[in-house]
Amino acid sequence: MYDDKFLPQLSQNLLEILEDNEFYDTTIEVGNDPYVKTFRAHMVILNYRSSYLRRILSTYVNKKKNDGILAHIKLPNIQPEIFQMVLRYIYGGRLSLEEYDTSDIIKILVASSELNLQELITHLQSFLIENKKNWMEQNFNLIYKTSFENTSFIELQNFCTELMSKEPEKIFYSNDFNSLSENCLISLIQHDEIKINVIQVWEHVLKWGIAQNPELPSETSSYSKDDFITLKNTLQQLIPFVNFFNLTSKEYIDKVHPYKKIIPKDLRENLFRHFMDQSNNNPEPDITKKINSTAISSVQKNPSIEKDFNIIVDGINHFIHKLLNKGINYEIVKQKVIEYFSDHNINEHDIYNWLLINQISTNSIFLLGYFNYYGIVTSLSKEKAFNLFIDASEKNHTLAQFFVGRCYKYWCGTIENDKLAFEYYEKAANKNYTPAQLEIGDRYANGIGIEKDIKTAFYWYEKAVKNGNIVAMHNLGHYYINGKGVEKDNNKAFELFKQSAEGGCTNGITMLGYCYDKGIGTKIDKLKAFELFQNAANLENKVAQSNVAVMYEKGDGITKDIDKAIYWYEKSAEQGHEEARDSLRRLQNNNL
Repeated sequence: MYDDKFLPQLSQNLLEILEDNEFYDTTIEVGNDPYVKTFRAHMVILNYRSSYLRRILSTYVNKKKNDGILAHIKLPNIQPEIFQMVLRYIYGGRLSLEEYDTSDIIKILVASSELNLQELITHLQSFLIENKKNWMEQNFNLIYKTSFENTSFIELQNFCTELMSKEPEKIFYSNDFNSLSENCLISLIQHDEIKINVIQVWEHVLKWGIAQNPELPSETSSYSKDDFITLKNTLQQLIPFVNFFNLTSKEYIDKVHPYKKIIPKDLRENLFRHFMDQSNNNPEPDITKKINSTAISSVQKNPSIEKDFNIIVDGINHFIHKLLNKGINYEIVKQKVIEYFSDHNINEHDIYNWLLINQISTNSIFLLGYFNYYGIVTSLSKEKAFNLFIDASEKNHTLAQFFVGRCYKYWCGTIENDKLAFEYYEKAANKNYTPAQLEIGDRYANGIGIEKDIKTAFYWYEKAVKNGNIVAMHNLGHYYINGKGVEKDNNKAFELFKQSAEGGCTNGITMLGYCYDKGIGTKIDKLKAFELFQNAANLENKVAQSNVAVMYEKGDGITKDIDKAIYWYEKSAEQGHEEARDSLRRLQNNNL
């Protein structure tokens, strides 16, 4: 617009105010010892430019001007030189990104998130993606960690996800590949675009594992027994995802055999038989292999017999691990496991019969327990499931440890014991297993099996959120909306509920509707609130069902309809919602 010609001068004048030391009323202490710097600023500008700073400054608003008290803010998590750049943006709306190193732009982005400068957050992400794509590919781990440690960096999260999906080989050759987290590397090597190149996958998995243990000798020939054990422990969660059966015999002998001691014994034996078969006039690599006929004598001949049962079992374990990690409902996970068999042309009876006589690997022990826990193929037996989970958990199987915790929690195959439930959940949580982190958070929040500690609960919920758990996002949203264990922040609460809802959590959908209904972290939008309540209600969420009923009863943003209100109150009351029961009685009495 023509009037925009005045903006550069306005920006310059505001920057001059920043540099003027006479009329300031706020000091901002930035950084940690020994790198601390104090900036002088003006409350009125900070108040309107940053909602985060506004909340802090609100405690000074009612102080009299003549009492000589300045507002003083501490920002220990931001480097002084980074804050100086951000402060110039706050005052003058200026930030010449071309002048800065990309690593500094990342730091500016993180600082902008802490100060809740949403406009700048959006701009910085777009700038990085449009102008610094190659740099981010070369420093993937930094971008990945930064983006998924902050719920505001959606564009960067999408960038990472797309790169992992479409061009994963670029990550193998990034500068900070060795710094990738285990979970990130597992996600990477599963993509179809990369897992077909087994040698490349194996070499980079080895490279990563060795980098985690810099004390290992440079030559494999110099490895001691303890060195192999160290490397084996580091790679135990990754090795099941390397498809060794697609190697040629020469590739296996040259690249894998020198590290045979880190391969689980049962897998090593299967590989030996597989490559012996190859040398006996079956040289073409294939994931299929012969299965000992005595081991499957009770199984009728069908296509699933030709598949490697170990690979199938490992795949199902990972599938369960991934769904629960996200926060998917347990019954839905069970149903998806059953669908998994059909989708992959696997006969679940064949798998079950094979598991009965092949309880060597921890994955096979756990999966047999899972079949018994849910009555898949066999009769439901919580006691058998519990004993199998205990067996696998003692061999350090993370999923089994988590399910032992569930058994103690819900009295499944054993006595109820909150302390033992906590102990097993804690074992899995300390291995960064997200559902266990969520459970530990719940237990600290409610004082179950451990002394109640809101701050520690918040800590565990936050870890689960960083790992993408949609239930933890919902729980943490409540902490921000209520100011429980953390400073109240409606904007963060809204973003967490939004992410939880987008992931399919019905409680998250309900709370996002509540935010739109009450104008929490967003503008009031009754129609949007009703739409979200209705979606969650259709998914059998009793709170959402009650909320839909309330909106129909009051005609709040929608057409009043008492019959529909009664219908939804009944649905909610049937699930035990007390307020819905009371409202239902009231409406029914009024209609008598």
